[in-house]
Amino acid sequence: MRYLVTRIRLVGLILLPVALWGCAPAPLVHEDDKRLSRMLCEVGELRVTLSPRFSYDLPGPLRHTPCGSIESGFDYDKRRDIQSAGTSGTFRSGELEVLASSLSIVVEGLLDGKEEGTLYPPEQFLQYQLALMDLTPSKARPELIDWVTRQGMQCLRFHNVWHSPTDSWEEVVKYWCWENQSGLTQPFSVRAGQRLPEGTKGYDLEQAFILPFFQSLKINRLPEAALAEADAKIKAACAHVKSRYDQHLNWGSDYPDKRLTRQRLRSCGYDVP
Repeated sequence: MRYLVTRIRLVGLILLPVALWGCAPAPLVHEDDKRLSRMLCEVGELRVTLSPRFSYDLPGPLRHTPCGSIESGFDYDKRRDIQSAGTSGTFRSGELEVLASSLSIVVEGLLDGKEEGTLYPPEQFLQYQLALMDLTPSKARPELIDWVTRQGMQCLRFHNVWHSPTDSWEEVVKYWCWENQSGLTQPFSVRAGQRLPEGTKGYDLEQAFILPFFQSLKINRLPEAALAEADAKIKAACAHVKSRYDQHLNWGSDYPDKRLTRQRLRSCGYDVP
């Protein structure tokens, strides 16, 4: 079994298109019209300039990492403008070996209009998020929800810590920020996280991840063509929701009276009750 695991990792590392049990492993380094994947150990020190909306530097803990053999560590979703970077680690929990993303940062430009609530002004966006939590009370609520200012921008911050049955603990800090430089009205988001064995001291995510991100952040004014493309994507996403609403089909999590869907459609400009 140990030999098989070694073989699988080796195949992924050297990118051979060999099928194991009928499935070929995805190459660690890859690019097509939808996605880009790079080894974090090779690009961690480079400035991230993939998004048309902004550029920034990765935080210190992700700038100098060893090369992995299971995951690339750096990915960019071109269609949704989502960049993620993270390290992978393992630790033991009793008889189990737990594979976890130990450190991560995810930055979303939210250009495709598919993220619900992003057309709302800040306070209405918060009320929408709270309504979603009331809809699913079984999910853990953030320990902290507050408004903060970062680089002159109004930002909504969610902070949560929870403990897993696998003797690990996880912490996530997520921001949604509204800016007036790019020409877009929807916010962008940045999320930093860590998952570690119980009893292990982690980073101060605000100091080590979030604040350095904002200090390095440069927001670009989008050209008219890019703004028009973003607007077209938002309208297409709105039209899709309206079509499902007209057909009495479900769209995501909602109350029986579809109040969240109707609220979203009104923000899209549709005349719905």
